[in-house]
Amino acid sequence: MATTFTFHLPTFLDRFLDEYEFLYEARDRVAGYDEAVAEFDKTIAASPNFAKFVAEFAAYREDPITSDREAAAFMFTFYGMLDEEEAA
Repeated sequence: MATTFTFHLPTFLDRFLDEYEFLYEARDRVAGYDEAVAEFDKTIAASPNFAKFVAEFAAYREDPITSDREAAAFMFTFYGMLDEEEAA
């Protein structure tokens, strides 16, 4: 994942919060939840550009990603917005 990510942070945050709320209401019983958490952990360790974007997002929201639910919400948002960019 050598790409530099240029998502609009206010939009990313809005979608992240929507994903987080969905996961909270579903008590994390969502298809792909465990895989999203594992992918977050794997990708942040393997991709400096991804780690940089996570850090930028955490600084923007003034709160680091610290829970599995936040990690899953981040990945659902991340891949959703990547798909939209590729479709445009």
